[in-house]
Amino acid sequence: MSGILSNAISGLQASQNALRTAGHNISNANNAGYTRQEVNYATRPEQNIGSAGFIGSGVTTVSIERIVNEFVTAQLRQDTSTFNQLDKYNSNIGKLDKLFADVSTGLTGALQTFFASMQNGANDPSSTPGRQLIVTEVESLSIRFNNLYQRMDDVEKSVNREINTVTSQMSSLAQSIASLNQAIADKRASGDGNQPNDLMDKRDEALRKLSELVSLQVIKQDDGDVNIFIGNGQPLVVGTQVSSFGVSNDGKIQLKSNASVADVTAQISGGQIGGLLSFREQVLYPSMNELGRIALAIADQFNTQQQQGIDLDGDYGQKLFGDINDPVSAANRVVHGQNAQPYDRNISVTIDDISQLTTSDYRFEIVPNTSNYVITRLSDKNVVEQGTLTGAYPATISFDGVTVNLTSGSFQGGDTFTLQPTKQGSRDIHAEIKRPEDLAFAAPIRTAGNTSNSGSGLINAGEVLSLVDIDGNRLPAFSTPGTLSPPIIIRFTSETTYDVLDNSDPANPKDLVPAMRDQTFIPGASNNIFTTDVGETRVTGNGDRLGLPSGRVAQTATEPPDLPGPMTAASLPQSNGYLAEQLRFTIRDPQTGAITNKTITTSPGASAAQTAARISALSGVSANAFTTATITDINFDTTTYAPPLQLSVNGENLLEYNFANNAFASDVPNPNVSEAEFNDYIAERINSNENLKALGIRAQSTNHPITGMPELRLVASSGVNLDIRLSASNAGINSIDVNDGTGNPNVRLTGQDDPLTVGTVEQSTVTVGGRVDITMANGISLQTSPTNSPLFGDSSLPDFASSSFLGYQVAINGQPKAGDTFTVGFNSNGKNDNRNALAMTALDSIKTLQDGTLSFADGYSKMVEEVGTKSSLSKINTEASKSLLEQTQTMREGISGVNLDEEAADLIKFQQLYQANAQVISVARELFDTLLNSL
Repeated sequence: MSGILSNAISGLQASQNALRTAGHNISNANNAGYTRQEVNYATRPEQNIGSAGFIGSGVTTVSIERIVNEFVTAQLRQDTSTFNQLDKYNSNIGKLDKLFADVSTGLTGALQTFFASMQNGANDPSSTPGRQLIVTEVESLSIRFNNLYQRMDDVEKSVNREINTVTSQMSSLAQSIASLNQAIADKRASGDGNQPNDLMDKRDEALRKLSELVSLQVIKQDDGDVNIFIGNGQPLVVGTQVSSFGVSNDGKIQLKSNASVADVTAQISGGQIGGLLSFREQVLYPSMNELGRIALAIADQFNTQQQQGIDLDGDYGQKLFGDINDPVSAANRVVHGQNAQPYDRNISVTIDDISQLTTSDYRFEIVPNTSNYVITRLSDKNVVEQGTLTGAYPATISFDGVTVNLTSGSFQGGDTFTLQPTKQGSRDIHAEIKRPEDLAFAAPIRTAGNTSNSGSGLINAGEVLSLVDIDGNRLPAFSTPGTLSPPIIIRFTSETTYDVLDNSDPANPKDLVPAMRDQTFIPGASNNIFTTDVGETRVTGNGDRLGLPSGRVAQTATEPPDLPGPMTAASLPQSNGYLAEQLRFTIRDPQTGAITNKTITTSPGASAAQTAARISALSGVSANAFTTATITDINFDTTTYAPPLQLSVNGENLLEYNFANNAFASDVPNPNVSEAEFNDYIAERINSNENLKALGIRAQSTNHPITGMPELRLVASSGVNLDIRLSASNAGINSIDVNDGTGNPNVRLTGQDDPLTVGTVEQSTVTVGGRVDITMANGISLQTSPTNSPLFGDSSLPDFASSSFLGYQVAINGQPKAGDTFTVGFNSNGKNDNRNALAMTALDSIKTLQDGTLSFADGYSKMVEEVGTKSSLSKINTEASKSLLEQTQTMREGISGVNLDEEAADLIKFQQLYQANAQVISVARELFDTLLNSL
C-alpha cells in the first residue's frame, strides 16, 4: 500500500515541478535575457521484494536547468559589441560627412569665392570696390573656418560627454556582475552546488549589456564565477573584485584598480565606447587637425605674400590674417598632463614650416627620474625627437615643421604634455585687414634696362622671396620704408660676365657686401641673378697676399727672339706667391642635423682657378675665381720704339711687327702720341686673341676714375694667373706700371733687353694672382688654417662669411653686350601694379601642404573624400553587422528562448501527468479504505 502511495506522491511532485517550471517560462517569456528552463528527472532506486525481484519506487526531480549554448551566448556578446561599435561610429561620422560635403556649411564654396574675389582684385588693382570685396571675403573665410571648428568642437564635447556616460555605465555593470558573482556563490553554497538559474540569467544579461558598451573576454571559473577582461587582458572583474573606469582631463580612459591607474584608451575596443573612440581618434581629431592645418597654411602663406608687397600708401603690407604664432595661440597648442607641482611650466608650440606640418598630435614626455625627453608622433607612434634637457631655459626642440619652446618652469621627470600644433588652427584664424587701401597688390621692386644698352638682353620684373633672413630678422634690402637698400646695378663686363654693384651713388657704384664679382652669364638662357637659399653665405677673397701685394717686384726672364718660343727655366712665369693653407668646411645635414667635416689643403702657388675647382667639387659649395690687373703709365723711348719692343700677356704677343720684323705694323699706335689709342689697340688685340679668350682673359681701355689718366684693365674670368711681360731695350727709358686694380701699389716693368746680347731677349715680368669667392649653402661654414688666411682673410671675424640672400630675385635673358647695365630699385609708384596680387591669386594652385604635394583645395578635398569614404563604408558595415546580430539573436532564441506553443503543450502533458498521479493516490486511498472496512 505504501509503495503505491509513495510512487504516486513522487510522480505528483515531479509533475508539479514541471508545471511550475512551465509556468515560470511562460511568465518570463517577454523578459529580456531570460533563458528557458526545463526539469530533469531520474528514476528512484528500485526495491527488492524477494524472489520476485525488484520493483520500482517512483521518480525524483534531479535538477532544473537553463537551456543555454555557451558558444551562441559568447557569439551574441561578440556580435552585440561589434554592432554597437559600428552603429555608434556610423551615427557620428554621418554628422561630419554632411557638414563637410554641404556647400552651405563646408569650405569648398568659401575658398572658391575667396579666390574669385582675389582674382577680380588682381585684374584691376586700383579698384576700391574690388579691394573692398577682398576685405569682406577675408572676413567671411575666417568665419567659415571658425564655424566649422565650432561645429566639430560641439561634436567633440558631445562625444566626450557620451564617453563619460558610457564609462560610468561600464563601471556600474561591472560592479553589478561582481555582486551577482557573490550572490550566485552564496546560492550555490546553500543549494548543494545547484546553479541559481534566474541569477545566472541576470548575470548573462548584465554581460550582454556590458558587451553593448565594450568588447569583453569572459572566463568562467570552476566555482561558477565569471572573470571579465578588456583590451589586451586588463582585468575588469575577477570574482568579486572589480575595477572602475574614469576619464582624464585630456579625454583618456583610465582603468582604476586599487591604487593603480592605467591608460587603456588605446587598448579597449568594441561596443559603444569603441565606436566613440574610433570616431574621435580616427575621424574627428584628424579632421580637426587637417582643417586647422589648412587654416594655418592659408593664414601663413597670405600673410607672407601680403607682407612682401606694398599697398596704396606705398608701405609694406601688413598681415591679412592673425599671426599664426601669436603667443596665446602658441601656448594653447599644449595640453598639460597631470604633472607634479608647482604648475609653472611655460611651454608653447610655434609653426616654422607649413609644408612640413603633419595632421598628428604629439606626446612630449620627460622620462621619470631623468631629464631625458621623448617626443612621439601619435598617428604612427614614431619617435620624432629625443634628447636631454639641460635645465637651462629658454630651450627649443624642433621637428616636423614646428618648434617646442620651453621658456621657463620646473620641468621634471614624469612630466607629460600633448602637443596639438594644428587642432585649433581653424578656431584661431581671424581677419586682420580692415581697409581696402591696405591690400599690398604691388611688388616693392622695379627693374629696368638702360635705354643705351647695345645688346638684346632683357630683365624680368622680378619677385620678392622673403622680407626676413633665416633668423626672422628684417632683411637690409627692405629695412627702410620707401627705398630698396641698396639699389642695385647689374653691369656686364663682357657678353658672358657681369658684376652686381651697390648703386646708392649712381656716379660711383661699388661692390655689394658680400661682393658679387665677375659672375658668369649664359647667353640665350634665363639667368637668375641672386640666390633663393635664405641661409646661403659668401666668403669674399680678401687676403693680404692676393693679386699683386706690396713687396712684390718684377723679375727678369729670357726668351728666344721669336716670341713666344719654347719656354726655358729662365723664362717660366713668376709664381703668384700664394701659400698652402687648410680650408675646413663644416656641413650640417638640413634633414638629420648630422655634422660632417671636409678639409681641402691648397697647393703652394696654385692659381685661383685651380683652387676654385677643388672647392667647387664639394656638394653645396661653389667657388668663383677671377683675376684683375691694370696696365698704366706707359713710357716708351722714341729712340728705341721698334722691335724687339714687345708687350705680352700669358705668352701672347700683343704688338704686331711688319713683314721684316724690323718695325711695328702700320696700325700700331704710338703711345707717346696717344696712350688711349695705344690702349684701345692692345685691348682689341687681347679681346680678339682666341688663346686668351679660351683662358677667359679680356681687356678694356678706360681711364682712371680719379686722375682720368688712360689705363688698360685686364680680367681673367677663369681665375688663371695673369703673366704680363715687357720686352724693351735697356738703351732707352722703357717702362709700364702694373697693379692688381684693388689698391695695391704699382710694380714697374722696365726695359731689360741688352742689344749686344745675340740670340735672346730679356724680359721684365710680373705675375698677378687671382681671387676666389666662396658661396656656401645653408648649413655650411668655413674655418681656415691659419686663421688669418692669406687668401680669404681672418676667418674668426663674425662677418667673415656674410649672408648673400637679398630677399628678391631677378632674371636676365637674351644677349647683353659689354657695358650694358640693368637696375633694380624700389617701386615708388605701384598703384596699377598687380604683381603681388597675382602672386596671392596663384596660391590657390600652389602645392603648399604635405611636403609640397597638396594645395589648399586639395587638402580639404582629400579630407572630405576620406570622411565620405569612411562614412559610406561605415553604413555598409553597420547594416551587415546588424544582420549578423539578428541572426545570432534568432539562433539564441531558438535555443534558449520561450516558445509559448511548446510551453502550452507541456502544460497539458504535465497536467495529465499530475491528474494521473492523483488518480493513483485516489486508488491507493480506496484500497486503504477497503482494507480498513474489512477489519
